[in-house]
Amino acid sequence: MTRGFELYQSWTHWANEVPSLKEPLNGLIARAIISTDGKLDEVEFITGASKSDIFQVYQWINEKGLLKAPILPEQKKPNFNGEEMDNMSVATNNPRKARTFTRGEMVDYLKRKLSEANSGIKFIGLKHNILTCELNDQKLKVYISTSRDYESMRKDSDYNANRVSAWNKGNHEVFTSCDYYSMLVKADTNTEYVTDSDENIEGLFLSQEELNQWFKQKAVVPSGMINCYVHFIQRQGEGRTSTNVIDEREQPVVSLDHLYQKGYVVR
Repeated sequence: MTRGFELYQSWTHWANEVPSLKEPLNGLIARAIISTDGKLDEVEFITGASKSDIFQVYQWINEKGLLKAPILPEQKKPNFNGEEMDNMSVATNNPRKARTFTRGEMVDYLKRKLSEANSGIKFIGLKHNILTCELNDQKLKVYISTSRDYESMRKDSDYNANRVSAWNKGNHEVFTSCDYYSMLVKADTNTEYVTDSDENIEGLFLSQEELNQWFKQKAVVPSGMINCYVHFIQRQGEGRTSTNVIDEREQPVVSLDHLYQKGYVVR
């Protein structure tokens, strides 16, 4: 029996058991839950649905006993008070995809990029995700947001080997707490996307004002979380000279080319 047929059988069974899944959005969420084996963080990335909508569908199918296993070994349900979606993973027979990077690796990359772009910058300390720097006798705080490359999770027809897909997320407090923000992603090992480093890391660096201007173009979601689905895209065979960057979460998409092109300069 093929994987595709197994997924179809699961979907038809779920739809018969829970008629509400026949509504377009609910059905999209349910099929994503099936195809990801219940990894709800990946479901949000694939569908673009809100956490509340995803959890509603999850509750329906869980009440019918349709999932392979209950949510989380501790039997805890996810909440929607600003916690990261890492806490929404469902425990199934298949383990989560392993993290593809370390925080230290991301921090070292950011320090190197800042040093190359800003003569005399000093690094004072790192606490949690906040790097404190000093430049021209002024202290600056940089929030570091990191992501794996989600491109490899797409279906074959949607996969683009010349695209890196980052998911940077946080609540309002996170994105109003610092002077600058660095959104970094570790490219998948199988990518054809060309980075500028051996670490295979790509990213954006922007000030609070630049972040505010970007977020003004984003739709507000009930959960209060801010989700940035940043796509770094290159034309096949043209490498870095063809790089375009967008926030794919929004409709229409938001161009981030101007932020990408400014590099890591502190202004």
